[in-house]
Amino acid sequence: MKHSLLIVAMLAGSLFVSSCGKNDAEEAPAPTLYDRLGKTEGIAKIVDGLIANVGTETQMTNSVMLRSHKPMLDAVNSGADPTRLQRLRNNFIDQVGEATGGPLKYKGLSMLTAHKGMAVTHTEFTVWRAQLEKSLNTNKVSETDKAALYAIIDKMHDDVVGH
Repeated sequence: MKHSLLIVAMLAGSLFVSSCGKNDAEEAPAPTLYDRLGKTEGIAKIVDGLIANVGTETQMTNSVMLRSHKPMLDAVNSGADPTRLQRLRNNFIDQVGEATGGPLKYKGLSMLTAHKGMAVTHTEFTVWRAQLEKSLNTNKVSETDKAALYAIIDKMHDDVVGH
């Protein structure tokens, strides 16, 4: 009898331990920032909103960003490089997609190389970031996810500003 109880107890214990392990193994990993932003489609909407917001800002009488964005605007508007803005858009989608934990791979220039000679000011960067915030708000990104994305963007500040 004691032997049977011992076997039953051991069997019950092994089932308990194995079932606990199964629950842990079956738990899905927490969604990445990439997932929470809506994956590639959601990031594309954010980037498209940002581009539209920057375009609107550069048309204002007292535009802060017109100086730093004029070469791109001229290239696109003159027809000299009509795909320049599309390449920038696609690179930025890839960059955000990779930086937020997604499968996208950024193949563009480093931020330092891309902004060399532009002499972007801290004020221009701040206004650009405000245009990003407008897009994030339009796309109903949570405060937590905005903060996580800003942490990524703000790390680029020193490579973008003052070169």
